[in-house]
Amino acid sequence: MLAFGCLRIGHGERVFVEGPSGSGKSTLLSVLAGVVVPQSGSVDILDTPLHALRATHRDRFRADHIGYVFQQFNLLPYLSVTENVILPCRFSSRRRARALAQSSSLESEAVRLLGHLDMAGELLQRPVVELSVGQQQRVAAARALMGAPELLIADEPTSSLDADRRSAFVRLLFDECGRSGATLVFVSHDASLEPLFERTVRLAELNQARGAR
Repeated sequence: MLAFGCLRIGHGERVFVEGPSGSGKSTLLSVLAGVVVPQSGSVDILDTPLHALRATHRDRFRADHIGYVFQQFNLLPYLSVTENVILPCRFSSRRRARALAQSSSLESEAVRLLGHLDMAGELLQRPVVELSVGQQQRVAAARALMGAPELLIADEPTSSLDADRRSAFVRLLFDECGRSGATLVFVSHDASLEPLFERTVRLAELNQARGAR
């Protein structure tokens, strides 16, 4: 399903990516998302050679198939909570159709996802700039899940959450990925989360394997 050099990740796998600061975790995720193109080698996702696509085609592929929880959230400050969550469906008719297959409207699907993260009521109509850092992080997660993308990439997604909400967040990711059969690639410094995952990729070992080729 997903291949990058000597790294292979199967359809529906839940993978924890571990590595110290500066080891290339964020770079790896950017390559997997098609944000940057590797100088050598290949990246294949959903049987698509992502490295060979033009920039506009990579953008379209990302919009249709990849949900990304950015470390810096990248929420739009002039939109409400629900409007931020719905945003992927404005750029992808595929994700819009998948969201509407789950709920009667885009708004109700956004509310469903946010409800799993303890966000409800008048909070959903606020501009995101009025939210706490932890709340913004949950909005970013719901946005990435909107429209059931086949690949979900999460870059330090629990860093601003307390222990209870961290557990709820990971359960939501697992539940939603299980519903859609999505693959989850999860980067975190929180070693306590690693046992929850089916597999761990250690970047030090991956870099050694690539260097040996």
